[in-house]
Amino acid sequence: MLEFEKTAPKKRWLDLAPMIDVVFLLLIFFMLTSIYAKPMMPVSLPESETAAVQDEPDITIGITKTGEISLNTRILTIDQLSEKLSELLSGRRDKAIRLIADKQIHFGMVITIMDIARKTGASNIAVVTEKKAADEQ
Repeated sequence: MLEFEKTAPKKRWLDLAPMIDVVFLLLIFFMLTSIYAKPMMPVSLPESETAAVQDEPDITIGITKTGEISLNTRILTIDQLSEKLSELLSGRRDKAIRLIADKQIHFGMVITIMDIARKTGASNIAVVTEKKAADEQ
């Protein structure tokens, strides 16, 4: 009777190299994309037919529909805003500010924030809006 050699035992573990490659690629992708992502407040912007694209200033004031005020994504009270904004504007040649306010916020709140910004030395306040779609006109 003929006897054959026993078959070699099969590998009983997974090859992790391809999975590790994919994980590293995903890690690199998310690290690179997060560099360019700017944190934004959850705001529903008003629409404007005459909206124009401008360079973004370094200073952004945001107002949510609940009335929270943020200065460059840092939540502040209205009393703290004046002090922190004057610190940011001191020594700068470009005193431009970008104002992002939810469309449901009371307009008086927007005017109050604009007054505070002007008193602290802001010379150019850009109010951010969304461009209206052509079919909505």
